[in-house]
Amino acid sequence: MEAGFIYLLLSIVSTTCLNLSLRAFKKYEVNTFQAIVINYFVCSFFGSLALGRLPVQIGFWNENWFPYAIIMAIVFIVGFNIVAKTIQIFGVTIGSVVQKMSLIASVSFGILYFNESINAIKIIGVGVALLAVVLTNYPSNKEDTVSSPELIRKFFYFLILTFLVDATISIALQYIELRVSPQGNDPSFIIFLFLIAGIIGAIYWGYNLLQGKMKPKKRDFLGGLILGIPNFGSLYFMMLALGQPGWEGSVIYPVMNVAIISLSAIMAFILFKEKLSKINVLGVFSAIIAILFIGFSNEIINLLQ
Repeated sequence: MEAGFIYLLLSIVSTTCLNLSLRAFKKYEVNTFQAIVINYFVCSFFGSLALGRLPVQIGFWNENWFPYAIIMAIVFIVGFNIVAKTIQIFGVTIGSVVQKMSLIASVSFGILYFNESINAIKIIGVGVALLAVVLTNYPSNKEDTVSSPELIRKFFYFLILTFLVDATISIALQYIELRVSPQGNDPSFIIFLFLIAGIIGAIYWGYNLLQGKMKPKKRDFLGGLILGIPNFGSLYFMMLALGQPGWEGSVIYPVMNVAIISLSAIMAFILFKEKLSKINVLGVFSAIIAILFIGFSNEIINLLQ
């Protein structure tokens, strides 16, 4: 079995575990922001264990990945709050769909900047992937809807910002892996990224504590601990997959997105008894078709010739 496929599968499983953990936060009344901040430090800890040393060594500021880590850490923290606000205003369904639609930008970047392969089957696959995103996230009831048209007009820019944040993260990680700091030998960039994001989040958290807000509970620390391991694995394995010869971002991102959405929906149905409508099931099947079209586009073309 190819290493790229194993890394991709591990990233999908890790991200699905991450999503399921976040879904459980509401049930157990875990403060999401506080758990996220704690999770960043947990990611750094386990990453350092895997690395065998701390990523912060004398002269780390001279590393070629250092400025990217600072910028990406800020994007992570700011982006998290933007996405959270978008979900609060427009609902989980619209927020999730807008996030996953960013695969349009990441696929286009891979094809245009890295000269990745493109053919009719792959284009159809990406289109089916977008359809799968919408169908799988389609609400089975009216609980997840926007409260009023006025909110859409007033806060429409949050949808744009959510799209841009997710697209920026996807594109930046692909560029860093292929042009700046391959993670196969040294994941210091990822560990340092999480560490800086945790420090920035902790400063904001500390400010709110002084204001008498965001008082932590045991469940918040436990939630952060549970979240940390799959969060590190999600990013680390994805970047390893991106760094494998012959594995293109224009294939990895769409396959990851639709696989994660579908697997998360299935596991949520099993674990949390969340209902899957006929439209949702159609979305899962569409996701499978999209994965086959994108991942095996060249093979399909050869069969058709």
